[in-house]
Amino acid sequence: MTKTMKFKCTLESDIVLSQTSSSVGNLQSLDFIPGNNFLGIAASRLYQDGSFESLELFHSGKVRFGDAHPSVGGIRGLKVPASMYYPKLGSASEECYIHHLTDYNSTDIKAKQLKQCRYGFYSFDEKKGSLVDVQKNLTIKTAYDEEHRRSKDGLLFCYESLCKGLVLYFEVESELDEKQNKRIADALCGKRHIGHSRSAEFGAVVIEESPYEETLSSKSDTTMDEATVYADGRLIFLDENGEPTFQPTAKDLGFDGGTIDWSKSQIRTFQYAPWNGRRHSYEAERCGIEKGSVFVIKLNGASCPEKSQYIGAYRNEGFGKVIYNPVFLKADEHGRAFCVLEKKSTEKHVQVNTPRPDSPLIDFLSQTKQSAECQQTVYQIVQDEAAQLEPYFKKGRFASQWGSIRSLAMIASNSKQLIELIDSYLDHGVAKEKWEERSRKKRLDDFMNENQDNDLINIMVNLASVMAKKCKAREED
Repeated sequence: MTKTMKFKCTLESDIVLSQTSSSVGNLQSLDFIPGNNFLGIAASRLYQDGSFESLELFHSGKVRFGDAHPSVGGIRGLKVPASMYYPKLGSASEECYIHHLTDYNSTDIKAKQLKQCRYGFYSFDEKKGSLVDVQKNLTIKTAYDEEHRRSKDGLLFCYESLCKGLVLYFEVESELDEKQNKRIADALCGKRHIGHSRSAEFGAVVIEESPYEETLSSKSDTTMDEATVYADGRLIFLDENGEPTFQPTAKDLGFDGGTIDWSKSQIRTFQYAPWNGRRHSYEAERCGIEKGSVFVIKLNGASCPEKSQYIGAYRNEGFGKVIYNPVFLKADEHGRAFCVLEKKSTEKHVQVNTPRPDSPLIDFLSQTKQSAECQQTVYQIVQDEAAQLEPYFKKGRFASQWGSIRSLAMIASNSKQLIELIDSYLDHGVAKEKWEERSRKKRLDDFMNENQDNDLINIMVNLASVMAKKCKAREED
């Protein structure tokens, strides 16, 4: 009999969980805790070489350590579904459409120029999804020279971390007896350490058993011609030769028949090589389908699973969790989602109003805090846009042109003048033809117009710097 144990993980300090195994470059943090971290915590306390219990606990596939998702209101958050779209220059909180239920031949839909939702975790109930505020910090570190007792030259690096105080929920699904389940729970609960730099100031968490609400699979209607599969966790599938594949079958997704309708599905992928601390080396690269992806299945008479389950490979590490026909992927006859995405949680916070001391120091600290928050917003905008722009510049040489754009941004006195300077530069000479390809110029114009009131000069200085580095690194490879 399968038992599901639910846990709450609270960050007692910032934690560092890099998206890639690289140790150099612009290292970005994951916004969830992968299940293999909890597997490692349990293994560090329960694993005994050669024992049958260790084989059953960690290698049999009978115990599955789920991913911990940021949450709010006692509801476990989920990555925003890739099938959710919103009108260009609009907001998903105002109007949201489900991709596979929307008629893209409609004149009204064409005029909206729908864009895909890609970022953020939401805690869903029957009628709404509340955005989980996942805050991150950026810390600059340097290697230490023990011989000269100072920082090493040229070894400066950054850590992006999840902020202290974030609450995450995860599950452990077990097919073992009560005695073994208790051992797992006891090994997990308490003050533990997760992520990089655990011996420094990062990584402290408190884990405790705690119930929580979550989105469950819905029972399928017998008249349904299609079913949807939402990727709660990252999915890895292997073909008949044992090689990773991005094209699973309906059977791989838990169906006894049917086919995947790829034209209606929305899939995002990932790849990375996990680091094995015991062997001090990288393992084989893993390629899979990112969480938040949505498959649409043509049933053709096949039945749809009624309960969420783990599928694919590496299920003991939290990979493979899927939800069938979730309520947040339902829409009206025009494709507009029934579920409303809200920008902020509706939780009520009691704020005590206290008189502010009249002090120059308080004024200075307030201005410093406000400046830091504004700069953090700029960094987030730049980070998101750079990730979307990078595929447009995989061919050609653009590093010097991005450098010129940065120079223009540094001499512009306001947003309007900056847009005019960049337009003038990219509409003449060699740059014009290259930037018109693949709508590169239009993509940049849309971004500048959207952020005209958001400290555009600062944004473009940082964006041009990041893109110049990315283009130069690719040109040198």
